[in-house]
Amino acid sequence: MPTQADRLMDVAIRRSFLIPSAEIYGSPAGFYDYGAVGSQIKRKIENLWRQEFLQKEGFHEIETSVIVPEAVLKASGHAENFADPLVTCESCRQKFRADHLIGENRQAKKDGVKTAGLPPAELSALIRKYGILCPQCKKPALSDVGWFNMMFRTNIGPIEGNTAYFRPETAQGIFMDFPRIIRNYGGKLPIGIGQVGKSARNEISPRQGLIRMREFTQMELEYFFNPRQQTHPKFAKVAHRKVRFVEGAVPPREITLVEALSAGLVPNEIMAYFLWKQWEFYRMVGIPPDKMYFRKMPPEETPHYSKGNVDLEVVTSYGSIETVGTAYRTDYDLSQHMKHSKADLSVFDEETRQKVVPHVVEPSMGVDRLFWCVLEHTFREKSAGKDWEWFDFPPCIAPYHAWVFPLMKKDGLDEKAQAVEEQLREAGLSVCYQESGSIGRRYARADEIGVPYCITIDYETMEKNDVTVRFRNDGRQIRVKISELAEKIAQFAKEGRVTLN
Repeated sequence: MPTQADRLMDVAIRRSFLIPSAEIYGSPAGFYDYGAVGSQIKRKIENLWRQEFLQKEGFHEIETSVIVPEAVLKASGHAENFADPLVTCESCRQKFRADHLIGENRQAKKDGVKTAGLPPAELSALIRKYGILCPQCKKPALSDVGWFNMMFRTNIGPIEGNTAYFRPETAQGIFMDFPRIIRNYGGKLPIGIGQVGKSARNEISPRQGLIRMREFTQMELEYFFNPRQQTHPKFAKVAHRKVRFVEGAVPPREITLVEALSAGLVPNEIMAYFLWKQWEFYRMVGIPPDKMYFRKMPPEETPHYSKGNVDLEVVTSYGSIETVGTAYRTDYDLSQHMKHSKADLSVFDEETRQKVVPHVVEPSMGVDRLFWCVLEHTFREKSAGKDWEWFDFPPCIAPYHAWVFPLMKKDGLDEKAQAVEEQLREAGLSVCYQESGSIGRRYARADEIGVPYCITIDYETMEKNDVTVRFRNDGRQIRVKISELAEKIAQFAKEGRVTLN
């Protein structure tokens, strides 16, 4: 029987949100394309992030190369540490993530076994202890566990040995460009540098749709600051705002940011401030507050470069999944690159009259995982009010501002509707003209992909030069003058209005 996630994925593919990559050649696991509808939602999520995390904060956006020389990743530690535990079936030769096999074993779950941070020898012992079989051929033929580096390897140019990798994160490009950027902007701390871009990780066994992909999009911000000044100028404004935090096995509880800081859940005001930004951003794109929470990562799960990590997790049909990782990277990356490249990445601090190597707080957000969470939490079943499944996207990320319909394809209604569509496009709105099917069926099709407003040109339009605007969530309608239409739709979207009242 299909799971809820399977059903939603089927809906997403049928409605042009997603397309399995290279579908006509069998769709290799871990890759998805975004269809005509999904790509617009994804782009709006990315642009909203730019607005909230970069533009409103006065930070800088760059775009760095996706191919990274091996020397960079040796310096960052990825060449040595960026690996997952791999086990091979010696009978059918299939390969699996060892920690996943143990985590899915019923008895291991019952015993509360934790695999994070365990070395291969201990994972091998657990596989033997619980008699774990190969998931493919069901034989007790699993090898000892080893490490598998997840970076996609390539070669620069025709000469072998000039090794490079498809970047496993966007962050390293920012660290390498940091000295030039800070010089261009006055050489003062703090400074924020972000980017939106593709990364890749050669997952052993990608699964769960968009949750674990081999190629994915990240929205990452690196906030560089003087380690002697770990305050944030805007923290006081949000210090008493509440978020949900989970500690250990205790259920999530609501606490203020200043309480999280004093309890040691976050290392400084800077990270606390960016956690609030994430919380509000997730609310804006449609994630209910009671379906998300922050979790401080225990030491065994904390990355090699971090002095403290806090994840934002969202409850989904796949379980709770990490969608944002916020790391206090200290000066690890800059110091490593200074050591390996011999470049001076320190900054002269005018107050102390000393050079410092900046520390970094990094909020790193996965676009694809967030996209899936948005689908899950805005999907609505059939009801008495709507005899079709639909999406309750906030207008700020809906694929279109509006769809434009002629009531009939005659008597000049279609030409008038096309003129209205063109007028709205010229005003900067994303709209789509639809004329096939009954007006009720067109409303349903718009609802099915989450369009917040439908505009109908009818015979009254020809007399009074106004149109009907229908609101998605309650189906109620108002008349709006064509001369005021673009401004009204833009205002409704800005207010997030999806009902008449």
